[in-house]
Amino acid sequence: MTSSDNYSLSDEKNEEVRYGIVQKQFNLPLQESRNTLFAALGDESWRVRKKSIEILLTAISTDEDLLHLIDLLRDEDNAGLRNAVIELLSRLDKKSVTLLLRYLDDDDHDLRKQIVDILGTIGGDKAVSGLIKALSDSDVNVAAAAAEALGSVGDKAAVSVLIDNLESAEDLFLRFNILAALGRIGVAGPLPAVIRQLVSHDMLRRAVYECLGKIGGDLDAVDLLVEGLLSQLPSLSQAAISSLSQVIKRLEPSEQQEASRKLQKFCDHGLLERLTSSVSSENLLLNEAIVNLLGIIGDPRGAVALFKLLADERLAPAASRVLKSMGEGSVTIAIDSLNIMDSAEARAAVCRFLGTVKESRCRAAISDAFTDASPTVRRAAAEAAGYDESVFPPLLIKLLSDEDSSVRAAAIKALIPYSSRYAAMINDAAEKLALSLEPEKRKEAAAIFSAVENVDGIAILLKDEESVVRESACRAAGEIKDKRGCHCLVQALMDEDADVRISAAEALSLCDDPEAIASLRLLIKDEDPWVQAAALRTLVKLSGNDSIPEILESWSNGSEVLQLACIDACELLGTAECLVPISQDLGNHHGDVLKGAIKLLHRHDYSLLVPWFSHILCHPDWDVRLTAVKATDQLEPEQRISLLKKTLEYEDYDLVRAEIRSLLLRNS
Repeated sequence: MTSSDNYSLSDEKNEEVRYGIVQKQFNLPLQESRNTLFAALGDESWRVRKKSIEILLTAISTDEDLLHLIDLLRDEDNAGLRNAVIELLSRLDKKSVTLLLRYLDDDDHDLRKQIVDILGTIGGDKAVSGLIKALSDSDVNVAAAAAEALGSVGDKAAVSVLIDNLESAEDLFLRFNILAALGRIGVAGPLPAVIRQLVSHDMLRRAVYECLGKIGGDLDAVDLLVEGLLSQLPSLSQAAISSLSQVIKRLEPSEQQEASRKLQKFCDHGLLERLTSSVSSENLLLNEAIVNLLGIIGDPRGAVALFKLLADERLAPAASRVLKSMGEGSVTIAIDSLNIMDSAEARAAVCRFLGTVKESRCRAAISDAFTDASPTVRRAAAEAAGYDESVFPPLLIKLLSDEDSSVRAAAIKALIPYSSRYAAMINDAAEKLALSLEPEKRKEAAAIFSAVENVDGIAILLKDEESVVRESACRAAGEIKDKRGCHCLVQALMDEDADVRISAAEALSLCDDPEAIASLRLLIKDEDPWVQAAALRTLVKLSGNDSIPEILESWSNGSEVLQLACIDACELLGTAECLVPISQDLGNHHGDVLKGAIKLLHRHDYSLLVPWFSHILCHPDWDVRLTAVKATDQLEPEQRISLLKKTLEYEDYDLVRAEIRSLLLRNS
């Protein structure tokens, strides 16, 4: 294929044909293929463009080639072409920087901006020097792009130049980009004078506050941000809150104490109200900052905001710590607030907090929550009832008849620690549940029987008419690990429902009962593959290497589900008696089974995997190929590099190609 064939690329309507034309340019001298490949960069198909980029990445080597490529950026009509060239020049990395810098003086301001964007992607000292020069470009869009690019590069050497340009610039857009760049670079220090000047500018105030969160490093920045926090405009106040929290974290301990005193002075002047009103259900970072600031302030009146934040499980631990640090005042506010809060989520969060305090005065508030109209709060009361054995077990038992299943589940979980001391009371409640007409409650009875070790109750539920109850009873029997319970499980292996048989087989893995082995061997012949897999996994745990014949038989003749269980079994045993047959049969498998086998051999006996690389690296499934590529890590470096380079020549799946390139780069 030569450059004379380029006509077919523009004339050919079939994408696959055009793709093939480009693919044939691989390994041709660029002098012959350049016209075709450059034309392909502007093709309407992203696949064709992508293939051209991949070939040109390895083919371009001269300044002449680069100059031709850069000139393609002047095409105003083909955005796909420009984007492809930008990607290619960016991926050529520092190879193209010297020539790119020449174009910063070009008459075309659109071209200069594109060059700036590319330099920002490449980075490095030379690129940064060019970007600093472009900050003074006569076209504000180019200068603003240079500021943005410097922020992306993150070179600290650019900070002083950015601050100088922030002072001299008059355009708001440019100043906005410079502030953003300073924030992204994030060099903290004393407050620059220009920042205090710009905070009075309405259009830039929020950008200044956001920038201070990254560069503020003294008490002057704290003062400026406190002013912003008290703003009546929510967007400004929220930006100042987030940044103030970040700045205070960076201060020295003595300065943090001074910052705390500064904040406390404003508690009676709207600061606490502003923090409380700024709590957002959608902004985690803002809420984290509010928790941090309330902890620094330490005023119990801030507990109201923290109660809101307790409802978020991501913030609950930190909010709870701050509330506890506030002392008795926050606990008193929590108790007083519990019954007057409109939000069920907030009441539930406060209830959980009171449970962590473990003080007697919290008991009555938690007890009242057991009868709250909201199941969310009743569930929280059950979760909080962990510290007073004299009061809560009877209340928890009452919740076992609650109409809400999540409340009952929380009550069961909370009762488990009391199962020894209150066994009779809890067992009586479970026996009542076992007589319920609702299968869900009979399932719950099985879980409670397990806690009080009532094997007879579980045995009855193992004969329940509902399969879901029998499943639950199987799990309960296994958890007890009682010989009678294990005997019941062996009988359940013959249940008419496949899910029950699975549960019984899995539960037997908790029983060290050799009498189950014979039944499990029979169950591997079950008609359901999931039952077979469960039986095999448990058989391996109970009989160890004695199960190898069943493993090998299942590997040869079983379903994909059973073969995956075989891999798990061999992983557990790790013996050559397992691994060798699996390696010998590797060529007959696909998908998850083949991937699992590759990983198994990779971990336990790499020598058994090595002969298979030529097969698995060209497997039809891309995810198998990806697994195989990663598994080459134990080969000798030269052998690995040679194998990966050869594989890269015919690999056409982007994710696999990217992994190969990454490994080659790491090994170069």
